[in-house]
Amino acid sequence: MSIQQAAWRDADTLSELAAEFTGWRIGRGGSGQWWAVRGNDLVRTPCVEELRLRLQELIAAGAPG
Repeated sequence: MSIQQAAWRDADTLSELAAEFTGWRIGRGGSGQWWAVRGNDLVRTPCVEELRLRLQELIAAGAPG
């Protein structure tokens, strides 16, 4: 996969996550870590699916938002 294809895939993933988890700032750092932050809550993980699961858990647990 070319760098450009990987960038497009990451951009699509960021758009999906932003739509799914409104109120969260979501990104991918230079180290490849996916992250999400809202207020004092920070979630960081190397796998985008793990990030999605952890955000869903926070929301289900009633994290203020």
